[in-house]
Amino acid sequence: MKVKQAVKHFTLLSIMAVGVSACSSTQEVEEQPVQEPVIVEPVIEEYEEVEEEVVSSVINNGVIDIPVIEDAQVFAEFSDSLPAVINYFTNATEAEVVAFYAQAFGEPYTQERKRGRLTLKYQEGEEAMRVVVSQQNKKRQVDVIIESNK
Repeated sequence: MKVKQAVKHFTLLSIMAVGVSACSSTQEVEEQPVQEPVIVEPVIEEYEEVEEEVVSSVINNGVIDIPVIEDAQVFAEFSDSLPAVINYFTNATEAEVVAFYAQAFGEPYTQERKRGRLTLKYQEGEEAMRVVVSQQNKKRQVDVIIESNK
């Protein structure tokens, strides 16, 4: 029985006990010995609620930690709240970037190339992650956007 239900049942039992004792009283109350009040304690059964909670690998205790490749040269980061964004340059190849985020987020559920940019989309828990990889001179620009699906 959950705690709220137990308290509700306890309250109802208390009301019923008061009502019954009020209804059964007679005019000879003065002659009856004073009895100690009966305290009815609710029985609280503890159940371990097992909820399957998918914890995001990027949000840990409210802190948004967007993974970046080792040689990342971050030029913009907005990770105080969702949507969170980080932009950086890397010397890694496109394949290395794809492999890095596959390890960080799992396999993308969609992959699309438009105007020379590769966009990978991931879903984990209540967060949607998008990684955009584009060529910038001899480096790659990587943009990671994390949004809530709520």
